[in-house]
Amino acid sequence: MSRSRVVNVPGSIGPVVFGVGWVTIRCPRQYDELMRRAGGTWEPGTRQWLVERRRIGPVIRELERVVDPLFAQAGIRLD
Repeated sequence: MSRSRVVNVPGSIGPVVFGVGWVTIRCPRQYDELMRRAGGTWEPGTRQWLVERRRIGPVIRELERVVDPLFAQAGIRLD
C-alpha cells in the first residue's frame, strides 16, 4: 500500500514563490530543469510552473539545499 504524506508548502524559499491548489511556482529560469524533473507544466500566460502537490516535496528539499546556503552566506535567514 502507498502512503501519501502531506507536505507543508511554504509561501516562498528565496526567490521562489509558491501558490495554492496545484502548486504554482514563479522562479528564475535557472530552476526550470528542477521544475521539469518534478513533472511541472510551464504556463506561458502566467509565466509560472504548475506542479502537482504530491510531487512538490522533492522540489522543496532541493530548493532548501541549493538556495538556503546562498542566503546564509549573505547573512539572510529564510525561517
